[in-house]
Amino acid sequence: MKLKSLALPLFALVLLLSACGQKATSVSENGNSEAKTKTEKPVQKEESLTLEKVFEKTITASKDLKSLTLKMENDQTITSSSNSEPTAMTSTIDMDLIQDPLSLYQVMTMNIPGEDAIKTESYFTKQGFFMYEPAHGAWMKFPDEMSTELLKATEQQGDPATELKKMQEFIEDFTFEQDNSSYILTLNASAEKFNAFMQEQLAQSFGQSAGLDLQSVDVSGLKYSYTIDKKTFYPTAMTVDMSFKTVEGSEEVTIEQKTNATFSNYNGINEITIPEEVIKSAQEIELPH
Repeated sequence: MKLKSLALPLFALVLLLSACGQKATSVSENGNSEAKTKTEKPVQKEESLTLEKVFEKTITASKDLKSLTLKMENDQTITSSSNSEPTAMTSTIDMDLIQDPLSLYQVMTMNIPGEDAIKTESYFTKQGFFMYEPAHGAWMKFPDEMSTELLKATEQQGDPATELKKMQEFIEDFTFEQDNSSYILTLNASAEKFNAFMQEQLAQSFGQSAGLDLQSVDVSGLKYSYTIDKKTFYPTAMTVDMSFKTVEGSEEVTIEQKTNATFSNYNGINEITIPEEVIKSAQEIELPH
């Protein structure tokens, strides 16, 4: 089966929030909804904000975003009609990213049962896109054309305002909760309603490179959850649970994926520099003509 892991890179992440007038339901620190009691701490002023106001403040805060650190864990199970034994894959991503000028440093580790773990390092700056290829034990420099395409995809998918506008039609599908320090926004998506949206997101994130026939994608389950800091209105955590089916050749393939991400070190990264030895030793990859 040619289908590769769909581990989400940072530039595939989208800040999927939505605006409506509902107030946040209180939840305990362990995530259980609970009624307010007289023994609770005084409610902070921000806790009375509507989802619409949290939405607006998060958008405003995102305009000041210059850099961040991302840690992500991704668990994926793939089952095909020709093989009842599921293939389980896990991956982790640690990334530092600067928005302008766009630059990043990423370490990704992928684990597939029965195979050695695959660990790659990547740099992307104005000097180009460099990746360590463990199979060859060498650094590779990708052509400028590929770097340009990566830049375009990152700028488009990393713009919270753009993604928020796309999600406005799903306002009524969000739930809105809070604890002492955070707002929790959750979207449980119905399959039919979100098929077209998910096809669009998969096309932007992966295109045909993952072996997906996007027209055959059938989303059977989708859940987003975002945790927003009450003081800064920056996202601190995100989970995405997704289940969908697609067809590859004569096979029906079912993919179940869970992603957990944390965001930190906001505006704490001033520069990402590619080591000189990486630049000097990198082998340049030529695109086929």
